[in-house]
Amino acid sequence: KLQTIAECGIYAPNALNRQNWAVRIVDDKAFINGATDIFRRLNPEMVAADANFKNMFRNAAALICVAVPDVAYAQVDAGLMGENMMLAAHSLGLGTCCLGSSARELTDNAAYKEYLDRLNLPNGFHLVYILAVGYPDVVPPVKERDRSKIQFVR
Repeated sequence: KLQTIAECGIYAPNALNRQNWAVRIVDDKAFINGATDIFRRLNPEMVAADANFKNMFRNAAALICVAVPDVAYAQVDAGLMGENMMLAAHSLGLGTCCLGSSARELTDNAAYKEYLDRLNLPNGFHLVYILAVGYPDVVPPVKERDRSKIQFVR
């Protein structure tokens, strides 16, 4: 299922078909648990605040890590790819959560260097988000959206 999800992602539209992204699938419990051990040590207050805390990736069983280079439109392309992957996961009965904060945690703190290195990202690429993937415990209700954000220009 993870391979199918990633393949749906790479078929997202992207600027000039440059495919400026790198996708890394992590389904290794040792990776997830090891990074989480560091997170527990560095962020005890955040762990304590979440009674359901199992890991730093919203309790996901697997991760899809997305990195891009610093070139025009790469982040837009990565966003389109992420939406494709989230929809594909949903169609397969899986839940996802897009985690910018976890990507930033791995990237900005030297304590996670071993885990960031294991992603084997190409030179010049940086992690922009991580999709937490797993079977959801609950399906939350859809939150209301502000329709006033939509306007027609005439």
